[in-house]
Amino acid sequence: MPPQSSPLVRVPTVPLDPSTLSWTSHRKQLVVHPANTSRRGLVRGAPITISDGTVREGRLQLPAPVFAPHETDPEEDSATPYLKQYLQESWFPAFKVGPRVKQDFVWPHYPELQAPPGTRKLRVISRIMPYRIHGAAYDLLADLARQNDQKIDRHLAASGGSGDLALPSINTACDDRDMRFYTQDVNFVTDITKLLMVSTFRTVAICLYMLLGIPEGEEGDGFRSIVQFKTSFEMCPVKDKFFDVISLPTNTGRTSMIILVIPPWALDNMDFISFINTGPVAPGSIDVFPADKPASAPATMWAMLWDMCSKHKCYYFAVTTYEFWAFGNFSSKMDNGYISDLFKAPVYSHNAQVERDILPSPTMTETLLFWMAACIGIGDINWKPFDDKVTS
Repeated sequence: MPPQSSPLVRVPTVPLDPSTLSWTSHRKQLVVHPANTSRRGLVRGAPITISDGTVREGRLQLPAPVFAPHETDPEEDSATPYLKQYLQESWFPAFKVGPRVKQDFVWPHYPELQAPPGTRKLRVISRIMPYRIHGAAYDLLADLARQNDQKIDRHLAASGGSGDLALPSINTACDDRDMRFYTQDVNFVTDITKLLMVSTFRTVAICLYMLLGIPEGEEGDGFRSIVQFKTSFEMCPVKDKFFDVISLPTNTGRTSMIILVIPPWALDNMDFISFINTGPVAPGSIDVFPADKPASAPATMWAMLWDMCSKHKCYYFAVTTYEFWAFGNFSSKMDNGYISDLFKAPVYSHNAQVERDILPSPTMTETLLFWMAACIGIGDINWKPFDDKVTS
């Protein structure tokens, strides 16, 4: 079902009250005095041309992780952790780049993306404010955990095999043989996709089953079928691609979310920051790609996302290089795009000794679980982009 009218809100819609927020002073500052931040509004007044791929100094800054104190529960002293604790203490396993990675990568031109000006109707890109995602993720996970938090011993990896919860976490001991296989000699984007599928997305899906109390067996099969990520490289509209696609299906034959996976050696941080730029989109900047100019990574990414989401009736997406993530969606008319800041996942060796106070709150695992819930419309979440006129 397409979004309708406003940014991410909980139902019923109520204004954000800074006095109720249990975040750091930085997040409170975003709510109380947004004009004093670099995110003054959802959009800027000056038009941008996505194809130029430039970032003006001071206009966009990669936000540092925000750390907040974690709640403590008596159960956390138990030998077997609870699911909420596992999520708060999880991180992404680091991988080793292999010898076959192409150095000095240059984005190619894709003739399949050439289109008459105005074909892709994206006219403005707006910011999804970070405190909205952080706050909504925190609230959703707190609500679900109060209802269905549970011990996770039978979901962890047993000796000699993989368990359902495959991400490393501080107080869990999992067999690491499979993880070593997937984290060695990563040479292609498909290697990153496999690692995400067997660790991150597998874990997030299982956590959602558990937190929602989905029964095992045939009774819960219908729900599990729509929260099961799958590789979907065939969705991509270009040939000879160096990126990959993961999707989340629905029970109506549509697609809930499309995830564009780009290897970190093909997308540097500056191009990623250019991609999340906000403002009116210059006409034709994601339709026409002059062959006599260097290909623009941000314009190519927006063109591909628009094509895939339009074709598969999907409004929600994410883009990742494994460590960095951006979350976004389109309006029901596909003319407004919404994009978050960059989120940085905690990435450490799968067997590292990680202290809890260096992990962000919410963790990337919690943020992904929230975005997944928002995409499929559970947990009383509505994410409704604007379809009205944009003001500066």
